[in-house]
Amino acid sequence: MDAVALIKQLARKAFSLEAAELDAAAPLDSLGIDSLSFIEFMFKIEEEFGVSMSDEDLKGIKTLGDLERHVAAALAAAGKA
Repeated sequence: MDAVALIKQLARKAFSLEAAELDAAAPLDSLGIDSLSFIEFMFKIEEEFGVSMSDEDLKGIKTLGDLERHVAAALAAAGKA
């Protein structure tokens, strides 16, 4: 499973969303994802992919698309992509 598909699968499970609700360009808050839920989700993402993201990275993530790009960049930087 590729990174994008896995992130979407984890998001559906973590936030009880249907696949049709997962618009990568939608702001996280419009998906019902608050800041605390997002931080908890990020712990799962970091654990699942074996990467970590800085606080600065986290501040720049406003959509699932942003998250997917940051994870891809972290994987590439770690030589895991």
